[in-house]
Formats: sequence, structure tokens, C-alpha cells
Amino acid sequence: MDSSKSTKNTVGRPTAGTSASQAPLDSSSSAARTPASNTERRQRVVDAIKRRIILGEIRPGQRIIEAEITSSLDVSRPTAREALNQMARDGFLIQEAYRGLRVADIEADSLLEIARVRVALDTEAISEILADQSGQRMAVLEAAWRKFEKATAGSDPLALHEAHVEFDRGIWEAADNYLLMRIWPVMEAQMTIVLAYDQFTRTNPARAHAIHAALMRAIRTGDPAQIRTALDVHTMDSAQELALLAPGSAE
Repeated sequence: MDSSKSTKNTVGRPTAGTSASQAPLDSSSSAARTPASNTERRQRVVDAIKRRIILGEIRPGQRIIEAEITSSLDVSRPTAREALNQMARDGFLIQEAYRGLRVADIEADSLLEIARVRVALDTEAISEILADQSGQRMAVLEAAWRKFEKATAGSDPLALHEAHVEFDRGIWEAADNYLLMRIWPVMEAQMTIVLAYDQFTRTNPARAHAIHAALMRAIRTGDPAQIRTALDVHTMDSAQELALLAPGSAE
């Protein structure tokens, strides 16, 4: 399952079976006609690469070729380079000496390490939400949950992925903790890689919804034991299951 060896596709080339609507890093025609700032152009590149990672069109370990990005997205090399550097800083991509950039790998040890950190940080965020006597923080979380439920009613893989990430972000946002939001971009990068791999390895939207619903029920009780159990199922159990499917894991 070493995707860096099993596929030779690069960013500018869609994988076999990719539909025209999903293929290569295209920017919308309306966006192309509208003058955009350097920041907007850079973000469009970032979003396009993230989209293909989420859809499984670019796999963990796969190389990212700057020249192909500039051609397929019709952006300048400086814009492409800035976008790739940003993604490398956030953890989406890995810079290798003399070899360039590749998508971050999925490894069993790193999966479990990320999961342990997430449980600790999520526990802190939920504690801060529940400590708010005004109920305002809980109201923010409930709004994030309603948005999640609405977004997961369909079957579009991109929408499902974004709903999952946005709900987890919503927990941290509801905590109103400055440091959590400062480190969120790094956590989001790791989650995107892991969730994308999970999604194209064992798609099961109903299971994902049930796990999140159980977490929300536990949070509403305010019981630390129930919350910790739900977080373990939501994060640790899922990571352990996925670690068994990761390249290089023991059979």
C-alpha cells in the first residue's frame, strides 16, 4: 500500500477513472476573469491541491511538481512556490533535499501520535466550553453541530470531508482559546491527510456520523468520563483501525 510507489501521477495529471468534473486542479472560469490579489491566487492553488488530496487523486507520498501546477492552474511560478511553501509549513507537504516536495505520508506511528495529541487538545477545548457559565460557548458548538448534520446529509465526498474538519474546528473555536486557534492550521493539515486516506480506504459516512453524534451527546452530559470515552472512540479507536491499513503496518 505504499502509494508513493504504486502511483506515478503528479498534480497536473488526473488519476485513471477521474471524471472531467474532478480532474486537474482547475480554477473556475469566473475566477479567471476576475482580477485577484496575490493572496487569493495563492489560496486558490492551496485549495486546488487540498481538493485533490481529499478526493484521493493525490495520494500520501506522491510528488508535487511546481511546473505542472503553474501550467494547470495558469499561475506564475512565484505564486505556485508561495502556495507550496505555505502547505509545507502547515504540514500538508514534505520538503526533501534534492527531491522536491511530496504529500505527507501516512504512517502507523504518526497516526497514533497525532490521535493522542488531538484527544488531549479536544479534552481541553471541551473543558473550556463547559466551564462557560453563560452557555455562549456551548451555543457556538451546537451551531457547528447543526451545520455538520446538514452538510453530512448528502454523499459528496468533498462535502463530507469538509464537514468533518469544520466540526472539529468548531470545537476549538467554541472554546475561544487563542493558542488552540493558532495551532489549528497544523492540526488541520494532519487531519486532512488522515481523513482523506480514511475516506478513500473505507468510506462509511453513516459510521462517521454516528461517532460524531455520540461525541455531541457525551459533551451535552458534561460528564468527563463519558466525554473521554467518546473522544477515544472518535479519535483513538479510528486511528488504531486506520493504522492497520497504513503502508508499512504489521499485518
